[in-house]
Amino acid sequence: MKKIRYATAALLALACYARDTVHAQVDFFSLEAAYIYNFTAFTDWPAPRLHPSQLYVCVSPGHELASMLAKLEGRTVASRSWHVRPLSDNGDASVCDVLVIDAATAASTSVKAALASDWPLLIVRTADAAEGPYVILLVLQGDQLRFDIDHSEANRRHLGLSSKLLRLARKLT
Repeated sequence: MKKIRYATAALLALACYARDTVHAQVDFFSLEAAYIYNFTAFTDWPAPRLHPSQLYVCVSPGHELASMLAKLEGRTVASRSWHVRPLSDNGDASVCDVLVIDAATAASTSVKAALASDWPLLIVRTADAAEGPYVILLVLQGDQLRFDIDHSEANRRHLGLSSKLLRLARKLT
């Protein structure tokens, strides 16, 4: 009888742990989405290339972060309407204003072309993305989400980053 009680208690504890872990993951992706949204509020783009009233955020459709970013659909940021575009392997990244790079998108042909270009593109690498060029890199430091800024990459892309944003960065290069 004691073995059954211990087994039941262990299963209940495991179920609670799994539920809390899933909840923590959702909160983490919500936090990443909030950071990305706020980054756009503190970024100045040169005159919009194709769509002056729209702000296109391109992200891998299979990533959990995509659904969190999609919840912000239609909101206004920097006088532009926020729209999420799924970026497939052969999708066109040239229409993006913000390119979110995660572990899945880094190898995409369109992402490689965007990274090689000098388009005014806010490149945000998530904490799970492989190394590569970025304007903003999300970093998981302990249990806190922080970010680094590559100011020279932002300048190369003709993006203006607010001094407030620069002060909040963990590392500025």
